[in-house]
Amino acid sequence: MALHVDLQDALARFARILMGSRSPTTVRLYVGVVRRWLAYGGAADRLDADLLQRWLADRRRQRAAPATINVDLKALRSFYDTMALIGACPQAESNNCPSNRRVPPKLVRSFDDGQVLAMLAAPDVATFIGYRDSVLMRTLWETGLLASELIGLGLGDVLPDAVYVAHGKGGRTRWVPISDELYQLLLGYMELRATTRPGKRAALWVSQRGQALRSRRSVWAIVSHWARVTLGGAVGYENVRRAARSRPWTGQYPHLLRASMATTLLRHGCPLTAIMQMLGHTSLESTARYLEADITHLRVAIAKLPRFHRSPSLSESAAPAGVAGSGDPPRRVRQRTKPHQ
Repeated sequence: MALHVDLQDALARFARILMGSRSPTTVRLYVGVVRRWLAYGGAADRLDADLLQRWLADRRRQRAAPATINVDLKALRSFYDTMALIGACPQAESNNCPSNRRVPPKLVRSFDDGQVLAMLAAPDVATFIGYRDSVLMRTLWETGLLASELIGLGLGDVLPDAVYVAHGKGGRTRWVPISDELYQLLLGYMELRATTRPGKRAALWVSQRGQALRSRRSVWAIVSHWARVTLGGAVGYENVRRAARSRPWTGQYPHLLRASMATTLLRHGCPLTAIMQMLGHTSLESTARYLEADITHLRVAIAKLPRFHRSPSLSESAAPAGVAGSGDPPRRVRQRTKPHQ
C-alpha cells in the first residue's frame, strides 16, 4: 500500500537518491522537470496518465523539441521509480509514461586540424588570459572533455600522463591520458595561476583575479570567442540559427572540439572502444554519433574488402556454365531432364 508523501519531501528525497548515480547537471535537470510536473498538478503517489498527456500537449505547444520531451519523460520515470523504491507509490507506476519520441539523428559538427591549430595560436600567450585560453582549448581538443568536466578539474587532477575526471558523464569517474607537451603547458599555466593569488581555491581554471571559473558557460564563451575571431565566416551558420529561432546563439564550440578529438583519433587508427572510454560513453552507439562527422577513412577501408569489387579474373563471361561470378550470388541452374521414351 502506497504511503502519502509530502510533495516537497518527495522532491528532496528524489534529489538525494539521484545524486548517488547521476551527475550534478543531470540532478538539476531532472529535479527541475519534476518540480514543473508537480506544480502542474502531478502527484507523488500516482501518475495520472490523462494529466500527463495534457502536460505533454502543452509542452509541444510551447515548441519543446522532441529530444527535450524525451528528457522530461526520463525524469518522470526516474522520479516514480524512486517513489516506488521508498514505498510512496505502487510498483511499476513509471510504466504509465509513454514511450520516448523518435528523434532524427543529428550529424555532429567538428573542426578540422587546421582550424583547431589556428584557434590555439590566436590568443596572445604573453598575457595570463591568452595563455589560459590557449591551454584550455588545447586541453579540450586533446582530452575530449565536456565543458562541465573541464570546469570541474582541480589542481590535484592533473598528473604527468593523465587528467582525472571526478564527476564525468552519468556521475562516473575516469582517467584521460594527456601528452607530455600538454602536461608542460598545464604546468606553465599553473605557475601563472599562482600569480593571480587564488588563495586556497583548488579549482584549476581561474580568472585574472583568481576567481574560479565555475560555470560551463565560461568555457563556451572562451572557445566561442576564439572560434569567431579565428574562423570568421567558417562558423557563420550561427547566424542562420539565430534568425530561425529568434533567440541568442549559445554556442556549442567546446563540443566541436570534443568531436574533433574523436574523429582525429579514429583517422589515426585509435580503436573505437578506446575513444568511447576517453569520451566517457557507455555505448558505442553514442560514440558513433561523433564519428559520423568524418567517414572518409571508412570509405577507404571498405574499398580494401575483396568482395567490394568484382574480380576481373573471374567474370561471368569467363566462368563455366552455371557458375556465378565472384561478385554475384550463386545462381540456380535448371537441370533439363531427358524425356521418357
